[in-house]
Amino acid sequence: MQTQPTGEHTILVVDDDELFLQYCKRVLSDSGMLVDLAGDGLQALEKAQTNSYELILLDVSMPYMDGIECLQRLKKTDSRALVIMVTGGGDVSTAVEAMKLGAVDYIQKPFGPDNLRSRIEEALEKKKREGGEESEPLSRDPVVAHIQKNATQINSRKDVAEALGLSMDQVSSRVQTATGQSFRQLLHTFRLKRAVHLLETTEMDIAGIAEETGFATVQHFSRVFSIVKGVSPRKHRQQSRIDPPAE
Repeated sequence: MQTQPTGEHTILVVDDDELFLQYCKRVLSDSGMLVDLAGDGLQALEKAQTNSYELILLDVSMPYMDGIECLQRLKKTDSRALVIMVTGGGDVSTAVEAMKLGAVDYIQKPFGPDNLRSRIEEALEKKKREGGEESEPLSRDPVVAHIQKNATQINSRKDVAEALGLSMDQVSSRVQTATGQSFRQLLHTFRLKRAVHLLETTEMDIAGIAEETGFATVQHFSRVFSIVKGVSPRKHRQQSRIDPPAE
């Protein structure tokens, strides 16, 4: 039988570094979150079976059971916790692979208190905001998957190159090979998918959607949307309300 911890948000932090565990507990507890700790993947699975967590902060590299195996096992249980992977600088590709398995985000060590809090709050708020929106499966290519996951925050090839330890030319080449699109075309593809969902399912204004999906200005958003979709964002919204897409 599951027990429900009390508190604003219930978080499980999983890492084999005791100092790191205590650091996370102090930062998150000071923000009003209820924090539980696990020293390895096996302990995390045991705790997830008897407690209901909203989010699990899961280290990639641990003894006995690494973060990937722990994530896979978590997804086979009835746990509904969001999972954010914690990675060192050389583990980004592994973290991207974890997102294909169901993790919602990853964060690289070392990170400050504000970064930790904001990533957790963003994940929880996004889940609340999107409600039942179905997530599209991530690409098998780590570069494309990274762009897909972070399209609204990425501004240029440089952002992707620095995150994945590649050159900007390598980013362009991987995207072209995997998708047949340029980097900018792919970025717009993922941004516009999110924009279409917001136009069809919310009352958010056009300027708000432009900002939410990563466009610098509403004019740029409207221009790109019109070129790709053939109608303006406002017209698309009107048409979707009059003649909603068939199921």
